[in-house]
Amino acid sequence: MKKHVLIFAGIFLVVFVVAPMIATITIYNHTFARRAESPQYRAFLRYGDVQGYEKQIVKFPSGQNALTGYIYGMDNYKGLVVVAHSFGDGAEGYFGVITFFVDRGWRVFTYDKTGSHNSEGSGTRGLVQSALDLDAALTFIAAQEWGLPIVLLGHSWGGFASTAVLNFDHEISAVVSLAGYNRPIQVLHDTSRRVLGRTGTLAYPYLWAYQRFLFGQDAGLSAVDGINRSGIPVKIIHGTADWLILYDSAGIIAYRDSITNPNVQFITHDMPHNNCHMNLLMTKDAAAYATEIDDAFFDLLYRYTGTRREDACIFATVHFHHVHMVANRNITRCFCSQVYRDFIPDDVLSSFFAGVDRHRVSELNLELMNEIHAFFSASVD
Repeated sequence: MKKHVLIFAGIFLVVFVVAPMIATITIYNHTFARRAESPQYRAFLRYGDVQGYEKQIVKFPSGQNALTGYIYGMDNYKGLVVVAHSFGDGAEGYFGVITFFVDRGWRVFTYDKTGSHNSEGSGTRGLVQSALDLDAALTFIAAQEWGLPIVLLGHSWGGFASTAVLNFDHEISAVVSLAGYNRPIQVLHDTSRRVLGRTGTLAYPYLWAYQRFLFGQDAGLSAVDGINRSGIPVKIIHGTADWLILYDSAGIIAYRDSITNPNVQFITHDMPHNNCHMNLLMTKDAAAYATEIDDAFFDLLYRYTGTRREDACIFATVHFHHVHMVANRNITRCFCSQVYRDFIPDDVLSSFFAGVDRHRVSELNLELMNEIHAFFSASVD
């Protein structure tokens, strides 16, 4: 009888403890333990597409890694806008936003986060890392003694960073968070449930423990805690159809009832052209054009790999494919678990991207951008 109990206990441990733990860590590392390299092809504006914007390149430490930062508008003195990019991308992915603020008299500081583009790091480490990198960037900025008021604008990974960093001691005048999440663990939990269904809930304790192992006390950083602690003006923008940072789950906006800071504004985007994760700042025409490019890209994907849109990686769109490696002859490497065994030829990809109007797809919603500009201006005037 005792032998049977031991066997049953062993099976239980393997099935409900060991196997889920190994699976959780394996999937986590598949996503975060590798680099997000700068893409060979990009559908959106790149540095050099628009003339007249010189940048100064700097290096600063974040943990054991040296991060690469970029300063634009060194002769501007209205204030300093610090732009924090999304997961898997880099500073260049927000070039249109950078030029918008430079044109209006702001100095802009942006940077590639750990394991991203031109910064050091064998991997991106996880969803907490963005706040630690922004803390390091603000520490570097403070040492420059520019004497400029600082405002933060972050998207997704950066949207969390721009609010969670308020838990640290930096002088910040205002924050705009686009599609930001409150706690990293909630995003991981939502994603595991989307991928694994209800069984994804079993991964929660292992995700929590692994986050704690990697980040220690910082694993518990919360955007809401930072917002409430700071008391400064904060604008939270989120789309109702955001499938990555869920509007009613992981998004900061889902925790509005827990926010006691009276200086917080909430903006909900519910129109099809601006209610998703990546189109919050786009014009209606730019969003329609992005969809047109998506359709053409999926035609290529099917022609050369046999993969239909409904079976493709959820990141395979013009917003994400340059981030998640669906191009550049490494279509087998993606931040999700899908594996492609065939490739779109380089000459075909090159021709495809040469035909993309990067200015058109990068067109910003000036009504919203001017609103953000006025919001920042009011905080520093």
